[in-house]
Amino acid sequence: MRIGIHPKSAGRSRASASRRMRVLHGTAKRQKLRMRKGPKSVRAAGSGRTIGRTAAGSGLRTAGRSSGKAVWRPPALRGKLSVIITACNEETTLRSVLKEAERLKPEEIIVVLNGCVDNSFRRARQSDKAIVVHCPDAAGHDVGRAIGAKISRGDILLFLDGDMAIPAPALFPFAAAVDRGADVALNDLNPLLPVFGECDDVTRCKMFLNMALGREDLGAGSMTAVPHALSRRIVDVVGPQALSVPPKAQAAAILEKLHVQNAGTVNVIKRNRIRNGNTGAGNGVEQLIIGDHAEALAELLARGASGLPWQENGADSRRLLAAWRNGI
Repeated sequence: MRIGIHPKSAGRSRASASRRMRVLHGTAKRQKLRMRKGPKSVRAAGSGRTIGRTAAGSGLRTAGRSSGKAVWRPPALRGKLSVIITACNEETTLRSVLKEAERLKPEEIIVVLNGCVDNSFRRARQSDKAIVVHCPDAAGHDVGRAIGAKISRGDILLFLDGDMAIPAPALFPFAAAVDRGADVALNDLNPLLPVFGECDDVTRCKMFLNMALGREDLGAGSMTAVPHALSRRIVDVVGPQALSVPPKAQAAAILEKLHVQNAGTVNVIKRNRIRNGNTGAGNGVEQLIIGDHAEALAELLARGASGLPWQENGADSRRLLAAWRNGI
């Protein structure tokens, strides 16, 4: 597979920078005049008065008494954050996804484009913070995440898809969970799911795998779904290549006694882009994910893990799983 890596933009030319400075100086002068003529309650910078205030731990900052609007700022993280975005023909949404990623103030943003034939590359290059990895052939989101993890430098890895723009405040809990010690922070879709009998086959596979691993508390929480965040530790333990089969990597993390948890709920079910390959019973994406879970179960059997609930319950496993899901 041919892969091209394009670093962050080197910046604008000296002439362009000079033009920008002239515009900025002119704007500053006009702003200064407006502040002198404006109400006394607004003071210029350096007056000793703070215009905005941040509520402790909330990340919200008021924009001043006059507007009353709140501006979100990400609380400080101890570790360095890498945001990894995978995309295939997402020219209409990629700019918005990058904008929300930039609001998190990450150390780096890595965009992995695979098999794109639209203007996704141009959209990605418009971000000054993005490192663009270009795979001319379609590799799939999971392989793209593995590639992004391989070249990333952060302590916290946040994974997103290029087809859905999720507001930064909804993304932050996943990074924060890893910063507090989690190795895998999953999207908790359980509150959005119907009763077990009405769940699709993929959801049932997710729940069964977690139950087989002794982690019924995760429900349908899965590394198959975004957003999710990983620690550098899990990447080092299971290897970045393992991320190309997310359920298998999740099983390995649990078997290695790493800290796996649900960290927040983002409704990606409604946001998920409808494609030819992910609609209808038995579609290609569904079969791929089910196969990935079969690989994870095979890994579990190969390791000879003993004392797991699904082995003890035998034929009653499905009934017990349905009872748990339906709250019986």
